[in-house]
Amino acid sequence: MVTIPSVKVTTKKGEITFTDSIGRYGINVSKNDSVSFTYRGKSTNYFPVQQINYPSGFDISLQIIVQDRYQTLREVVVIGKSYRQDSLENRQRYRKIFETGGLQFTSSGNLDPNSLIGAFKFRKNKVMRSFQSRLVIEEQQKFIDNRFTKALVKQITGLKERDLERFMKLWRPTYELVAFAEEYQFHLYILDASRYFKSGILPKARL
Repeated sequence: MVTIPSVKVTTKKGEITFTDSIGRYGINVSKNDSVSFTYRGKSTNYFPVQQINYPSGFDISLQIIVQDRYQTLREVVVIGKSYRQDSLENRQRYRKIFETGGLQFTSSGNLDPNSLIGAFKFRKNKVMRSFQSRLVIEEQQKFIDNRFTKALVKQITGLKERDLERFMKLWRPTYELVAFAEEYQFHLYILDASRYFKSGILPKARL
């Protein structure tokens, strides 16, 4: 048995939270309430709070079926490339742009005269750096799109259709949050943001 992060904890009265990186969580409940746990689409029954004699030592287990590592597939359908593949192809396509801006040396250790000449082409280098910045921003936005999906947001918040579309535009997370936050922290951000959204609070107004 291992502790699991990002397990969704819900109560019948509508409280929701997620376990942290070592399986801990905190949630407000009353004596007449019940709690349930969900992970990767698998849910437990609701546990009545009154029947939990030792809340600090309350453990549950979720039976998750793990597929065999090796399987024979009759047919494989490739739907699309991942953002990582797109990013690698993007870098390769614009390799010269990403490599612009520094002095280069030959295999013998001598300074490459072409790179020295290029270092003094200020106008061209400025344009190249600007283009490089745009490419990096494009990669970051694709990374956000890869994690901040409608399916995930709908599962956590319960929002649908127009509300879901509007929420994802208003509360789109930053690249730093998506890239560096742990999974449970990212899920909690979405959950907390949805509560502000349902209360009519806009991101700038909250800040």
